[in-house]
This record gives sequence, C-alpha cells and structure tokens, in this order.
Amino acid sequence: MSAEKRQHPRIGLSSAAVLVAPADGGFLTRVEDVSAGGARVTKPALWPDHEDSAERFKLFFIFDQDTVLAIRARMVRAGPDHLAFVFESGQDSTVDELLYESRFLSQQ
Repeated sequence: MSAEKRQHPRIGLSSAAVLVAPADGGFLTRVEDVSAGGARVTKPALWPDHEDSAERFKLFFIFDQDTVLAIRARMVRAGPDHLAFVFESGQDSTVDELLYESRFLSQQ
C-alpha cells in the first residue's frame, strides 16, 4: 500500500452540494471531500470534456439556504467519476470557514 502524499488531510463531505461554475453555466453536484488545499467532487453526468486541465472555476459550496461559500479554484484532474480542484491562494479566511462548516457535516 502506498504512503499518503497529500499535503492537507481530507474531510469526507458527501452531504454537501457544490455548484461548479466555469466561465459560463454551472453544474450542481456533490462534494466528496475537502481539505485546506482543494476539493474533490462527483463528476456531473453532463460534464463536457475540458481541454485545459488548468481551467479556472468558482466553486459554490452549499451547506444550507443561508450558508453558501464561494471559492476560486483550478481544476487539476478530471477522472472518470470525479473532478479534483486546487484552491487559488489568497482565500484563507473563506477556506477556513469551509473547513469549519465541513466538520459539522462530516460528523453526521
């Protein structure tokens, strides 16, 4: 078994929704996990093939009707069933809030 190479520990978060918003349109899907460095989400069924794996997105994490957090991210991988994003720098307070809110859902 290979050793864990991720810089930040992951928090499983399958009960939160996320809107993945490229330059135009958007895709509602489910969060698989988050960390201080990025997020992995379920690949939407109608996800188009993106040539540029470094394309920029805005991820809207939806916890409830009053708690929606927007984070700028870059897609780093599109797997057969998931998308992986790394958060852009300069959003530390928003990422901290995301991790704080995530802890409540990961315990349910």
